[in-house]
Amino acid sequence: MTSFGYDILGFGVGGSGTVTLTSTALINSLSNRSDVTTSSFILTNGTLIIPADFWLWASDRGTAALIVDTPNATIENSGNIVGRGGSSGSTGGDAISITASGVTIINNSGAFIAGGGGSGAVGRNGGPGSGAGGGGQTGTPTLGAAGANGANGPDGVGFGYGGGAGGGSASVTFSGGAGGGQGGYILPGTYGLGGSGGVTAGVSGGANNGPGSPGNRGGDDSAGPLDSSGGGGGWGASGGARGTNRSGTGPAGGKGIESNSNSFTLTNNGTIYGSQS
Repeated sequence: MTSFGYDILGFGVGGSGTVTLTSTALINSLSNRSDVTTSSFILTNGTLIIPADFWLWASDRGTAALIVDTPNATIENSGNIVGRGGSSGSTGGDAISITASGVTIINNSGAFIAGGGGSGAVGRNGGPGSGAGGGGQTGTPTLGAAGANGANGPDGVGFGYGGGAGGGSASVTFSGGAGGGQGGYILPGTYGLGGSGGVTAGVSGGANNGPGSPGNRGGDDSAGPLDSSGGGGGWGASGGARGTNRSGTGPAGGKGIESNSNSFTLTNNGTIYGSQS
């Protein structure tokens, strides 16, 4: 007979049984939970299920949305597990971090595991490079409501528009730069426009490698000597490089799965944005 775990105020008793995540307060009418650690729900050999249309998200880029610290655990995902996007020159956050051995991950058809996009590179003339990619930078996410893009950057000397996957880049003037747009929680998502106004406007996220779509790096800014910041990357992708005399790319995107050198088994019939290593 199969054993089924249960969750009491976020601390589960699972043993070798199965626990299905339940929602905290709905966001955009969607079931969701942030910052889950498996040992709060299941014990060794247990199974944790993320149901269809469920969003498991990270509140900060410094922590993964899901930390698997239970030995021999099985994670069965039919929903969305998403990392936080980078901002102001920072990398994107991971979707899943594995800190135990013997883990099995099953990503079902229609499900997503997505690292946050990397921020656009910071411009030479003081631009903040805060056009973060998919996953947004701060605050409560918009999650995947139809047409809900991330927040725009501040107005003034120029701003970047919010994007469904990759945020806009910053604009830069002699007095410094305005913030780029925040990436939205849309999967698969699209891009955010570049900054407008100022002496040198930013460029659209993803212009280097497609229109800011998931998995594509943010747009490089090559539009002038003042070095606007690069555009934010799409889900799991690097941000764009800064302007003139740029080299390489912006900060890296977050991993879909960070193993921390633990071996794991993956069955993927869905979509994963970001590396798996």
